[in-house]
Amino acid sequence: MSERAAAESGVIVVELFAEHELEADHVDAVVDVKASAFFTGSAAFANAKEVAALVRSMADLGVPATAFTLQSVQAETTEGLLTRSSSALYTVRIRLVDMGRVGDVLAALSGLKQATLRELRWGYTHEPEARQDWLEGLARESVKKARRVAAGLGVTLTGLHRFTERIWESRAFGARAGGYGGGDEDAMPMAPSGSYSVKRTAALGFPVSHRKKVHVMATAEFQSRPAPEP
Repeated sequence: MSERAAAESGVIVVELFAEHELEADHVDAVVDVKASAFFTGSAAFANAKEVAALVRSMADLGVPATAFTLQSVQAETTEGLLTRSSSALYTVRIRLVDMGRVGDVLAALSGLKQATLRELRWGYTHEPEARQDWLEGLARESVKKARRVAAGLGVTLTGLHRFTERIWESRAFGARAGGYGGGDEDAMPMAPSGSYSVKRTAALGFPVSHRKKVHVMATAEFQSRPAPEP
């Protein structure tokens, strides 16, 4: 944690900065499946053979059927007629909570002819609570720092004038296509909490990364007055 303090016009300004790392506790794999028949809702998992094959292949890796959610279906019609025999593109979300099996799941997906991994969405369930704890910690530390500055200047704190905060993210570890590793530092200023989405790029493929850095900055301004004469 870094810190800076200054005093002018009766206001003591304290600026604190901290950096934390979060590890994802789940990941959503968004997969497109090209199928030869059109179904909607839960029927797609039972009756669209290509979608059913995806579910079976994931079951071999310990991924339960409850991990699958059908997000959308796009039918391909002939002469404007929509029938059960119409081909369709299914977009399926797979929620993975066993982070140790993510690599195996991605390898299995690459072996399915009709399935294409479109996106990975890393999730951090406890991030909102962690962010609140970090900010509270900086707030307490800013009071301690301001009191030390006031004592050194021979003034007395009279109250808080203003408190501002800023949070932003960067990827803690990145990877090139085909493996795990470190290196990338993609800054994401003011990123929302809860998830981190990694999409395919032509040059890099999918960065298989599930740790990110969260940077927290707090600026506190305290009013002060000269200490009474002894």
